[in-house]
Amino acid sequence: MKLTHMRPDDIREAVRADTPVIMAAGVIEYHGYHLPVGTDILLASYVCEEAARRSGSIVAPPLAYGPTLSWAGGPEEGEIDFDPAAFKGYVKEALRGLLAIGFRRIYILQHHQGAEGLQSLACRMAAAELVREMTADWGAGWGRKNPADTPEPNVFGLVKVAGLDGYSDYSGMGNERMPVGHAGKGETQLMMAAAPDTVRMDRFHLNGAELPEWLLDTPEASEAEGRRWIDFCVEGWTLKLQSR
Repeated sequence: MKLTHMRPDDIREAVRADTPVIMAAGVIEYHGYHLPVGTDILLASYVCEEAARRSGSIVAPPLAYGPTLSWAGGPEEGEIDFDPAAFKGYVKEALRGLLAIGFRRIYILQHHQGAEGLQSLACRMAAAELVREMTADWGAGWGRKNPADTPEPNVFGLVKVAGLDGYSDYSGMGNERMPVGHAGKGETQLMMAAAPDTVRMDRFHLNGAELPEWLLDTPEASEAEGRRWIDFCVEGWTLKLQSR
């Protein structure tokens, strides 16, 4: 269910049931001529919505803007490089609001530049600052107490940030890992599965310019393989949201 569609009584019941909340985070960024500029947020949103549907979780509005560093392209190609300080502040206030409502299991499914990228770091910093503010009046040495005796026993688990396959189970798969690569084979085939109407392979080399290295394997994209991996991601997130 979507948070934006819930009424106050629905929300109070969800809080009483300790229902997880999940929100997508991505950016508006050039992804070649064959993919939309919203590729990152579209993929994150798809996995969020599918995992929430299967697990009975709540989908909060997405974080659709974020820092891109103008790495792939510029404004003339639709890219928006969002100030990381402004982004972190926005995330912090969104999380503060969800915590104030009473939600205690909040997840950000972040898809842009990986776990060590600027957007992921900003999300985690926003959550960490809220934890610091929350514990400021608990007194020195509060970590020595039994967690159950603190005002918020799950203080370090209130907000979690992870990628598309952040909770996927790779055991038994050897060295095989989901290919992602910016706008290349990995992301293209994920989009073929998650948002097929947005993929235009006939426009792949539209401008005739020399392709950057990250686009060279794009023609190898397979919708069937993309479906396999997108389902893999959804399953991992579904199991995480269902866990206690």
